Amino acid sequence: MSLRRVRKRDGREVPFEKDKIAAAVESAQRAVGEEDPLFAREVADLVELALRRRYAWRGLREGAAGEGSSGIFEGLEASAETATDPGDAAPESVPNIEEIQDLVEVGLVELGRAAVAKAYILYRDRRSRARESMSSAASREAAGELRHLRVREAQGTSGWSKGRIVAALVQEADLSRGQAEEVALRVEARVVSSGLKRLTTALIRELVDNELVSMGLSGALLRQAPVSIPRHDLRGRLERGDGDLGEELGGELLRRYALADLFDEATLERHLSGELHLEDLRAPHLHLAQSVPSGLLMRGTPGVQGAFDALDEIAKLFGSVSRGVLVEEPAALLGSIGRSQDGELLRSWLLALVALGRGAGRRVDLAGFGARGLGLAGRCVEELDALTDLEGERHLPRLLLDEKELRGMLAAGEAGLRPRAERLLERGLLVPTWAPTGELCLGPAGRRGRRERGALICGGAAALDLERLARQAGPWREDLLLEGLAHGVEAALAGLDELARFQRRYRSARRGEARGRVAYGLVPVGLREALRLLGDGELRADAGARLLGLAAEAARRFADQRGLSVFLTAHHGDEARRRFAEREAASEREHQGLLFERAAEERSAPLRSAGFDLGSLPGQVPGRALAQLCATVPAGVWRPLDLPASGDATPQLDAFELFLSERSTIRRSVSTATEIPRTAPIFPLDQSSPQAS
Repeated sequence: MSLRRVRKRDGREVPFEKDKIAAAVESAQRAVGEEDPLFAREVADLVELALRRRYAWRGLREGAAGEGSSGIFEGLEASAETATDPGDAAPESVPNIEEIQDLVEVGLVELGRAAVAKAYILYRDRRSRARESMSSAASREAAGELRHLRVREAQGTSGWSKGRIVAALVQEADLSRGQAEEVALRVEARVVSSGLKRLTTALIRELVDNELVSMGLSGALLRQAPVSIPRHDLRGRLERGDGDLGEELGGELLRRYALADLFDEATLERHLSGELHLEDLRAPHLHLAQSVPSGLLMRGTPGVQGAFDALDEIAKLFGSVSRGVLVEEPAALLGSIGRSQDGELLRSWLLALVALGRGAGRRVDLAGFGARGLGLAGRCVEELDALTDLEGERHLPRLLLDEKELRGMLAAGEAGLRPRAERLLERGLLVPTWAPTGELCLGPAGRRGRRERGALICGGAAALDLERLARQAGPWREDLLLEGLAHGVEAALAGLDELARFQRRYRSARRGEARGRVAYGLVPVGLREALRLLGDGELRADAGARLLGLAAEAARRFADQRGLSVFLTAHHGDEARRRFAEREAASEREHQGLLFERAAEERSAPLRSAGFDLGSLPGQVPGRALAQLCATVPAGVWRPLDLPASGDATPQLDAFELFLSERSTIRRSVSTATEIPRTAPIFPLDQSSPQAS
């Protein structure tokens, strides 16, 4: 078969020139800043091959030119499917210009050059509008009306362009060119009939949305709908004037985008209804926190200069997290600063760390001091205790010490170190941790395994409202509560899986990210309230241990199925506590009758308890009930207890030491004490729990 001529729109036949196809593709590439002549020639060769195969047999029916929208690669196989007799080969074929341009356009899309395809569509539309303006008296009249129409954009005004609508619908809403052109023609007809002389891009979008709805293209409507903030909300934020307005508005836009596009309907409904809460959706592309060994921060040898140079490296990490960074092995980083008895240098470095975090709205914590860093840990306690009166507590670094580090630091320090450590513990600046031998609990960043190096990242967290689950189950129905908890964990991990895929897709949106293992947190909220409802007013630590054990086991199983790493944590739950309380208060107002409307509006629901905390139990020794509760939790952090007044000088430290002793005794009494949730689930997911007596 020969391909010598093409038919123009006016019926004339002219020689076929493949170079013109390549030149048109190159022009579209230049319009988007690409330079790839070889690719343009490949597109031209592909179009020529598709035309030769399409017209290779006379058995092809009339209207073959309309098949271009089915795809260029499908077109290459069309002849083999429709051929009847090789003797019917046509001596010559004459395709038309529209067919060739359709093949170019579809070929660019199928080859992954959407931006070039958009530029090519705009070029075709400009040429088409020029032809249409001279085709008939009616079109000339419409063109005259549209010629003076101006569209107000963000950076100025421009003339009316139907092609821009077509290109946007093809690229943003994934419509075919035929559907996009029909929508654009309908919008243009409405604009002409309205008699408007000035439009805005927002009004054009609304007209497009209206046509998409009328044509039954609701999926396309959702894909191209803008993410916006109502003017009323914007004015309210301007009037309040609190915080960084730009950051606040940007976070609100990202939150709305995440709710609209990031999660499936089931996860979204559970989040909005308050069954679960996905933390920090104001920055879904960022990880929550990451822990970095100091060796990754050092530019040279440890020392004064190296310690202060590392602050620049810490600042770079802020571009990838929304909450904070943990610096591990600070003794190796600080070097002579940590060994010096002069506290001025260490104090200056800590103040620089505070300023760094305050400026970025992030927090920097220190963890993993090790046996060689116990002296440094003691000096950090002294300096932070002195700084709390000057700097407050919000941006000061927290010291995360495991049980061995804490005991070693107190044993090696002076007599005055213990009361200082007690004050920091009460303020939450000293955070004792526990974990299996050889592992390390890094609080907000997760749990580091044996012989694991590199950064450890907490990508996100999902919180479960245990009080709500307990209310649905009812008093003494532990079996129903455990069943509901298992379903809740599965739903939470489905949301975390979607978040993880989103973060992997938009990895370039994070700057300065340290490479390492990414894990996600599962946060139980309202444990104390759930146990009180379950026990009909009585708090039972053994029931709480079964709840936490099931949560850890279910998280491990469902995470393994999805290829995720998930850890049970008491961190990252403050945002969820506030939202669960607001949702409960709103629900109560919705269900109150008119007689009690005023009282319902004035009432606000109390915050749920945070973490693994049972509060102050009558007749219980502080720390003992908590040890029983956390017997099934492999790793965690100690939060200050609400202790009754006593004559003890260091009640929090005493309670923690009792907690460690009691927890060790309980775990030794279990044959699988090394790793209870991983090897021996407290409650199998496929069976029913015995009802609590």
